[in-house]
Amino acid sequence: MPKLPNSAATFPERRKAAIYAGIDVWQSRAARLLVILLLCVHPLYFTGEGYIRFTWHKFLFLAIFMGVILLAVLAIWIARITRKPMLLPQDRLYIVDLAILGFALVTLLSAIFSPFKEVADVWIGIPEPNGRYDGAVTQLLYVAIFFIVSRWYKPRTKDFMLFGISASLVALIGIFQFYGMDFFKLWPNDSLEYRVENFYDIFFRSTLGNVNIVSTYVCVAILLCGFLFIRMKSKWQPFWLAASALNFWLMELADADSGRIGVIVAMVLAIPFIVESMKTLGRTMILASSWIAVYTLQILIYNVLVLKARTIGSLVPFVLVTVALLAVGIVLAIRGKEIDPETPARWKLGVVLIGVCIVAGVAGAEILGRQDPESGNTNFVYEVREILHGNIQDEFGTNRVYIWRNALEVYPNYPMIGSGPDTFRHAFPEDAQFYYGEPYDKAHNEYLQILICQGIIGLICYLVFLGGVLLKSIPKVFKNPMVMAVLAAFVGYSAQAFFNISVPIASQMLWVLAGMLASKRFREMTPT
Repeated sequence: MPKLPNSAATFPERRKAAIYAGIDVWQSRAARLLVILLLCVHPLYFTGEGYIRFTWHKFLFLAIFMGVILLAVLAIWIARITRKPMLLPQDRLYIVDLAILGFALVTLLSAIFSPFKEVADVWIGIPEPNGRYDGAVTQLLYVAIFFIVSRWYKPRTKDFMLFGISASLVALIGIFQFYGMDFFKLWPNDSLEYRVENFYDIFFRSTLGNVNIVSTYVCVAILLCGFLFIRMKSKWQPFWLAASALNFWLMELADADSGRIGVIVAMVLAIPFIVESMKTLGRTMILASSWIAVYTLQILIYNVLVLKARTIGSLVPFVLVTVALLAVGIVLAIRGKEIDPETPARWKLGVVLIGVCIVAGVAGAEILGRQDPESGNTNFVYEVREILHGNIQDEFGTNRVYIWRNALEVYPNYPMIGSGPDTFRHAFPEDAQFYYGEPYDKAHNEYLQILICQGIIGLICYLVFLGGVLLKSIPKVFKNPMVMAVLAAFVGYSAQAFFNISVPIASQMLWVLAGMLASKRFREMTPT
């Protein structure tokens, strides 16, 4: 809040300062309401129709809520203009802001000049039955979210506690669904037998819809809650630990590969910060033990319910690793040295460990990815191994390689500002649409999606935006534990986005996280 002038100031100066203070309070309230509703309420929102027109209902919630917030923002700005106050410091535009304004401009131009505006609603997005609602309106709302949060939001520990509660509920709803307890009647098929027999094949989960969206959400929740547990000194630490573990459980039940990739990338890149102190390393080991514990529990339940197996011998190694990590982690967390933010140590060790992880990952893919040529059984690790050997097949990544290859072939037709927001289905080659028996309305790669729909200019603006947010945040990660947590979730989202889709169910989380990281007051304020 702006400081009021001292008693020696003139009455007009004191009056102007009071106006600034009042405006700042209302701006902060609007931004906080935005953050809470988008991170905590929107993911849990659903209607009595269950998964029918699910994306439409989520989009409608976002559009109506953002309309109200934007009206409030307009009222605040009118109050400022009528009193003729000078621009406040947060009104300045930086490179990150200019980049995302450029992205918004390209989105508008792309919608206006789209060659498919007669057959596709470039403003709202592809309608039902395969509605994505990722048109120009949705993406401009994302930009508005970023500016409101980056300008006005002030961090509160309670906000992250509310997110932990919301994330836990989302995870629990999805977990209980797997075991026949669909309390809110969201399942597309109500047969318990069907759910048990098709344990890993159900395509809809919790209050999030299809598994691609679940993958995005749980990646963010696992990392955000996990690093709040690792870095925050709060009575809510055990609660954040539980929220991260529950979302890890949901990720495994959903078999969410892109979410796994996001978590792995963020954790590996965070190694220099994790090994910075023994306490941080110890809490990380406790977090890892909770993930292994719920993974083990998930396998045990699956063996009992589905395979009708009673043996647990194969789970003993998981139990031993969990206990060992937990024991060592507790000792380090209690007796280890505190973080000294002025001397970020062990960077060299951290960089070396990142290299070790990369080498270990490649070696693991080489060893574990081998298979009997006649078995025909493939998995993600096998595909990684084949790619490392230069064998890239269209079927890899659930046909993603096929989608990407054909999308890149049509890119030269819409090079600068793209084919129009949410028009990927129409830009994709018609003769390739149903090659694997289903239409392709998304690139399953957010960056390639932008390249096709908003062109190279739109993609460059977007990448400059992401890179600018990242560079702004890194210097503050040692001093502010909230920045570390939000940055980890931001990196995880950005990594999983390479294999995923953007729809107004979980994608708004990126823009909230980016707004926080770009906010000077968020990076510099002490969490309260």
